[in-house]
Amino acid sequence: MGAGDESRSATFLPEPVRPAPSSAWIFLALAFLILVWSLNYIVGKIGLRELPALALGSFRLVTAGIVSLPVLLFPRAGKRQGIKVTLEVLQKRRLHALWTITCLGFFGGVLNQGCFTVGLNYTSVSHSSLIIGCAPILILVFSRALRLEALTRRKAIGMALAFAGAAAVGVEHIGNAGAGNILGDLLTLFAAVGLALYTVLGKRAITEYGAVRVSLLNNISAAVLASPIAVWQIRVLAHAGRLGAISLEAWGGVIYLGVLGSVVSYVLYFWALRYMTPAGLGAVSYLQPIGATLLGLLLLGEPITRRVAVGGLLVIAGVYAIETHPGSAGAEEELA
Repeated sequence: MGAGDESRSATFLPEPVRPAPSSAWIFLALAFLILVWSLNYIVGKIGLRELPALALGSFRLVTAGIVSLPVLLFPRAGKRQGIKVTLEVLQKRRLHALWTITCLGFFGGVLNQGCFTVGLNYTSVSHSSLIIGCAPILILVFSRALRLEALTRRKAIGMALAFAGAAAVGVEHIGNAGAGNILGDLLTLFAAVGLALYTVLGKRAITEYGAVRVSLLNNISAAVLASPIAVWQIRVLAHAGRLGAISLEAWGGVIYLGVLGSVVSYVLYFWALRYMTPAGLGAVSYLQPIGATLLGLLLLGEPITRRVAVGGLLVIAGVYAIETHPGSAGAEEELA
């Protein structure tokens, strides 16, 4: 076989099959995700004190793209052909690859992260967290529609328990967090739909291009899509004389949302998706209200009420039901 044939074979090399990591590593990755996502609500509200919603949302996406580009172009040790194979695959299957990455950038970046950030400006943290709680249900529905996983009675009950628990925790804070409005709630619902489609479509993409690669390419694609809005917002802020007055705290919020809230967390998200079903990973997001409540206890001294405690137990019970499986292979039938 000649050098050309060898290069052609490398073009379609699948992702190397690696043994699944230990449950402890997956648990730590998911715990970090919950921490970052729980802080997203607080950091987003802080950034919105000084930055317009469109500016914060677009700056976040562009920041994530800028950080992702050098990471993508700098293969890790032992991955000498990593970027070469990526470019060859993208070139060989140009239209398919471009369409896939653009869709993921739109759904995961513009629709999910962008609408979440902008919607947070018009609604309360409690409303936002409750609506985002619809995403795992949508993930399960879309996964079932695309035949990525079965919709079983156990998963349905688990989703119902987890959503009820998240709702109980969220409702507890509505009185203190303020009300939302229809625009903010609608934008947040779009964000939930974006996360669901991003997860389901991403499950297929990572088998072809790799988890880390897909996540980084998604960030770059989203940055390209959001860059016209970012440039427009910079001009608006500069014309109003507000660009130089933005504090380091607000810019720190942009960096946090872009680097931790987008790049790091979504690399871990897709990495975990390699070893979990879409619905199983989506169900973990129900732990966000619990994370936010614990942060409130630790940072603000807010008490944990009986309703929050019961809601937290329901969430844990629901996630446990979704993540565990009956002992025998045929113990549970798929719902129609």
